[in-house]
Amino acid sequence: MRFGYQKGFLTFRFNGKSVSIKTAEIFCVLLGVLLFLLAEFQAGQDPLQERYLFRNGYGQGEEKVQLLVEGLEEDAVEVEFPVWERQYTNEEAKAAIERLGNSLGERILGTNESLAEVRENLKLVSKDNETGFRIRWTSENTELVDTSGHVYGGQADAQKGSPVMLTAEILDGRGNSGTFPLPVRVFPPLLTEAEKRQKGLLEQIQDSEHGSREEAGFYLPGEYEGKALDYRRRDSGEHIWLLVLGPVLAVLLRARGKSEEKEQKKGRERKLLLDYSEVVSKLQIFLGAGMTVRTAWERIALDYQERRERGSEERPAYEEMLQTYYQLRSGTPEGKAYEEFGRRCVLQPYLKLAGLLEQNRKTGTKNLRQLLQLEMTDAFEQRKNLARRQGEEAATKLLVPLFFMLGVVMVIVAVPAFLTFYQ
Repeated sequence: MRFGYQKGFLTFRFNGKSVSIKTAEIFCVLLGVLLFLLAEFQAGQDPLQERYLFRNGYGQGEEKVQLLVEGLEEDAVEVEFPVWERQYTNEEAKAAIERLGNSLGERILGTNESLAEVRENLKLVSKDNETGFRIRWTSENTELVDTSGHVYGGQADAQKGSPVMLTAEILDGRGNSGTFPLPVRVFPPLLTEAEKRQKGLLEQIQDSEHGSREEAGFYLPGEYEGKALDYRRRDSGEHIWLLVLGPVLAVLLRARGKSEEKEQKKGRERKLLLDYSEVVSKLQIFLGAGMTVRTAWERIALDYQERRERGSEERPAYEEMLQTYYQLRSGTPEGKAYEEFGRRCVLQPYLKLAGLLEQNRKTGTKNLRQLLQLEMTDAFEQRKNLARRQGEEAATKLLVPLFFMLGVVMVIVAVPAFLTFYQ
């Protein structure tokens, strides 16, 4: 086996075959092996060689340990057991509880500056993460400060504040505990000038409402602090849908326009298919009478024009034939006129008819009548299939009102039966 290096690749050749490997890929493999060896080496230095297992520190919670035990059986045995966090001795627990209790005054302040002036919520935690001790809170007046730390300063004395005694009971889970009272003085929250004016106006409105509860209504203040006031009901959002109504209607109109265009196109194609057999039949008859293709075409188009003038229904196939007649009258080459006729009609049968007429014009095909006869036979067969399909579609559409009528009948029959049953 031979190997070589070229442009970041190592190439190995053996038995006439060569394999190229990027040097970066080899480096990744070697790095993985190196990390594995380091991990194994570190595991070999584990203190478990001396059968000593370190536990989590205070407040870090228990840990589930999985070990492989060798020597118990022929093969290594896997064991799993919980290892509790390190616990305080009774003396250490009492000292830690004392330290935690003395520091609670600063820990629960939150955004307040001191417990002597509490205007915002307090931070009453139920567990100390450092020691793992539980803290149970009680409040002397939950209407001012509840056990979750929420402060309701709106009910407090604005001048002197309202005193509340909070009590923290610290438990270590092993019977050691400590109780620490924390006196708190609650003040109303500090308000901006705008908030003060709003609060004053609200108090005036509430006083007016409270003094007229036996009357049909009450008057709102006409002015406040020398400023004239006007009132209007806040918009409840009931009319927000009007903003959406315009775009929704626009989208619906656009969708309706596309749907109508699609239906018109579908109806036009249906009429074209229905007229095709008749057009081919007339051409075949006039050609049998000795007319040329152009003369027969003009005869059919002019006959349709006379019928339209007498109020006959508009037919798309004959409209296209009439347009082709005008093109021939204006000097358009016959072959091009037939080709554009087929392109405007779009459907495959008309494209085939235009091809037959163009072929007859170029090569002088003498059996055009026979080809038109075959085409007419196929056209009548397609027309029968189309009529059958239209009948099936009409029957399907009739199922909707039938199901609706069935539902009405079921309601008429079922409602009296249920009423009789529950009486």
